Amino acid sequence: MRTFPRRRLLAGATGAVLATVAVGGCSTDGGEQPGPSGPLEFTYLRPTWGPATYTKDGPYETELERLANVSVEVQIIPVIDYNTKINTILASGDLPDVMWAPGPSSGVWAEAQNEGAFLPIDEQLEKHPAVRDAVPASIWEGLKDTEGASYFVPALIWPQVPFFMFYRSDLLESAGIDAPTTLEQFTSTLAEVKRAYPDHIPFTIGYEWHTKELATSFGVSKSGWEPSPNDPNVLDPWFVKDQEIELYFWLQDLHRQGLLDPDYGVNKEPNLSTNKFKSDKAVFAVENWAVFPDLVANLKKSAAKGEVGVLDPLEQRGGSRPVFPVDRGFYVSSKMANPDGFFDFLEWSLTEGSDFRRYGIEGKTFTITDGKKAPIPDTERDKAYQQPQLEPLSFIGPFSEKLDWDQLQLSYAAAKLSDKFDFIRGKFDSYMRTEYPDFRNPTVLSPTEAADGTRLTQDYLQKVTESCIINHDLTRADWAAAVEKWKAAGGAKIIDEVNQLQTDKSRPNYTNS
Repeated sequence: MRTFPRRRLLAGATGAVLATVAVGGCSTDGGEQPGPSGPLEFTYLRPTWGPATYTKDGPYETELERLANVSVEVQIIPVIDYNTKINTILASGDLPDVMWAPGPSSGVWAEAQNEGAFLPIDEQLEKHPAVRDAVPASIWEGLKDTEGASYFVPALIWPQVPFFMFYRSDLLESAGIDAPTTLEQFTSTLAEVKRAYPDHIPFTIGYEWHTKELATSFGVSKSGWEPSPNDPNVLDPWFVKDQEIELYFWLQDLHRQGLLDPDYGVNKEPNLSTNKFKSDKAVFAVENWAVFPDLVANLKKSAAKGEVGVLDPLEQRGGSRPVFPVDRGFYVSSKMANPDGFFDFLEWSLTEGSDFRRYGIEGKTFTITDGKKAPIPDTERDKAYQQPQLEPLSFIGPFSEKLDWDQLQLSYAAAKLSDKFDFIRGKFDSYMRTEYPDFRNPTVLSPTEAADGTRLTQDYLQKVTESCIINHDLTRADWAAAVEKWKAAGGAKIIDEVNQLQTDKSRPNYTNS
């Protein structure tokens, strides 16, 4: 069983938010140490996952500026548009000083890293131990280049991030419809819901990644590489796996029958399904498990008697698809005038500034009960202190904070949902009972994939994988033909190289590492 990968990128591999930040020299004791010529300005580019409603010079930003002696100019790029726009910026060569990226596991970024676009940061990590210690040593090791140098600051994520199947339990109960437990029952339940509630969308999802737990009911790791059924020592990519292809065409059939949201694949808003569910427009929705309090609070505004239920994983084999515990991160430009100032700021945010980074402002974003800090639910905050105003000003946090049950329990109490905490934790455990990991080590990059992988995907795979669900004329034969063309154009070489370079193909275990 593998733990965090420790492999390096292959030698010779090739192939938001824009913020201007002024740093006056954050000290590790929380004081201010202005530079000799005043604050240094630098640019910061990162995506946002929430609504793109950030406004400059809000009270949270003002308080951050006062405490950390920084000044931030923010320009938002929603995550759904980030890859397209960031690739254009990267190709232009006109890079910001600090920019978010998928990291060296992406061929385009590995190439830019190898060509000297970014600053090696090992010296900064030695001078800033809180930044270094926020990330497990094995992750730093796995992200090093072939010479053993670090360039990329990873943004960590807890590997267990299940997407629950939420549903309107009040509507099902009123219509006398039982909650489904199998895929077959789920399909028939959606048909019953459509008849009983013609003004509601039976089932909605934001985008395909939302279905990663649903995919486990098909016995597959969504978008993952898994051992071939013919040879356990060979890893197959997701788009050649029969079970995953079946998932796509099952969703296509739901869409054809009008059971899946007609806006799916048309409206690119990542919060599409969330917004529809909590505005009383959808009966079933797949969402990140952590949004339960927000769903409940907002649904009550649209449907006073609305109740939110959570299905267990469909089918006995259903479970969760854990993820590699790095969800993007950022590089520092090799041309940055004063990287010391930026790393001083990060160090402050993880030490003396840690409470502000994590909780914000007392009475505005959190309260203190029995000596413990409890976040105020977004729905009860002034808009100036809601997440869309905070997210663009965030950087990194330590791995130890990524799943904190005690803090979550306080959050549920603050949201007046204490009676639901054990229910949600039980559902979390239910999803975690069976895990379907991606067997591929994302820090192993084949030369062909690095040099030409993006083009090959765009030219041959995307035309079927991204349209399959909403293009009812697309067939399994079309999918198979696209894969064969991809293989012939260089894809087969990518599969061979990945399998050759990743010698350890054992089942990964990120959670227990």
